[in-house]
This record gives sequence, C-alpha cells and structure tokens, in this order.
Amino acid sequence: MIDSFVLFIIIAALLASLVTAPLGCIGLWNGLAFFGDTLAHASLLGICFSILSDIPYAFGAIAVCLSIAYFIGQKSSKQSDVSLAVISYSCLSISILIISIFPKANLDPNTLLFGDLLSANLSDIYLLILALFILWGSIAKYWSAILMTSFDADLAQVQGFPSKMVRLAVFLAYAITIGIIMKMLGALFAPALTIIPAAAARYRSKTPFEMITSATLISCFSSAIGIGASFYFDLPTGPSIICVAATTLALIKISAK
Repeated sequence: MIDSFVLFIIIAALLASLVTAPLGCIGLWNGLAFFGDTLAHASLLGICFSILSDIPYAFGAIAVCLSIAYFIGQKSSKQSDVSLAVISYSCLSISILIISIFPKANLDPNTLLFGDLLSANLSDIYLLILALFILWGSIAKYWSAILMTSFDADLAQVQGFPSKMVRLAVFLAYAITIGIIMKMLGALFAPALTIIPAAAARYRSKTPFEMITSATLISCFSSAIGIGASFYFDLPTGPSIICVAATTLALIKISAK
C-alpha cells in the first residue's frame, strides 16, 4: 500500500506533468526551447524576493516571470535571443548575490537550483489544478489559433487570427507554469520537465494533438517512475524524474530509426 505522503507527492508531480507537457509542445512549435531556462533563472530572483518579503514562493516567482515574459513577448525574435541570454545570466547572478548578502534569510542554493518536490503542499496543488484547467481550457478553445500561429504566424495574421496576442499568451503561460513548479523542481529541472517529454513525443507523433497526448503520457510516466526510484533507492526526486524522461527520449529516438 502506498504511503499517503508518497501519494501526495505523486499527485503533485502528475499535476505538474499535465501542465508542463502540452506547454512544452507548444513551446517547441514556437521555437521556445530555451525560453523556459530563462524564466527559471529569472524566477530564482522572484523566489529570493518572496523569502525576503515573507510571502509564498510562487507569488514572487510568477510576478518576475510574468514581467520577463511580457518584456520578451514585445520583442522581435532576434532581440528575444539576445534578451534571453542577458536576462537569464543576470537574474541568476543577482540571485546568488542575494543569497550571499542575506545569509539569515535561509536561502538554500541547492533547493533553488534543484527544487524540493517533497516540500509540496496543498497550496501548490491548488495552484497546479487552477493552472491545469486554465491551460487545457485555453488550448481547447483556441486550438486553431495556436496551431496556425505556431507554424505560420504571417498566414495566421492574414486569416484573422491574433497571432501576436496568441504568442504573447504562450509566453505568459510559460511564465505562470515555471513560477508554480519552480519550488518543486528548481531552476535546473523545471524547464527540463517542460521540454524533454515534448521532444520525445515528437519522434512518434504524426499530428499536433497526438504529440501533446504522447508528451503528457511520457511526462506522467517519468514522474511516477522517477518518484518511485527516488524513494526506493534514496535518490534526489527531481533529477530522478528528469533522468527517466531523458532515458525515455533516448529509447524512443533509437527505436524510431
């Protein structure tokens, strides 16, 4: 019988997978593979501010990520590439400086970088459920606009789809998602859970909807197996999940040849 604590952690991880997998697919279609890394590094700054202000982690992380996403979303693709690198390294450096300047704030670099899925609480679950309903509801409602904008933004604009607004909405969705899961997976592994299952699904999918479905299944599988391996072998939870996802990607890629 599964312990209630382990079950709670599995539920949190599965909810995170249900949110990140479809977003990862949309991100790949829009060429945003590295955007999640930038937001994750930026959210470190938000978490530092949250701890110093004595407010929940997610609030500061989401606020900073939304600001960064909105700023990047207003730029052209070339400007975005430069902005991503500058913002990523700057926020990461400032966060490390804050950790060193305010040692009494109990900011643990390991937790910020690698996350702490075992510390997930009901507030995290509620945020993930809210994000899940909003994301999947938006995908269902604006599916055609998302596809058209992702694969041919100019054609989407000609046909009346608000391609700029859709792309900005994708940026903001990324920001909220990264902000929510940062506490659980950290700056290094939060973007990985978004991109790796989507990359794996790409090798076995013939349609966009099939890719989202496959990515979601791969992500949920990786979360469940990774948590099981973490508890059984006494391993870090976040890295275990990502290693399972990466192994799944490698096996799918090899079998696809």
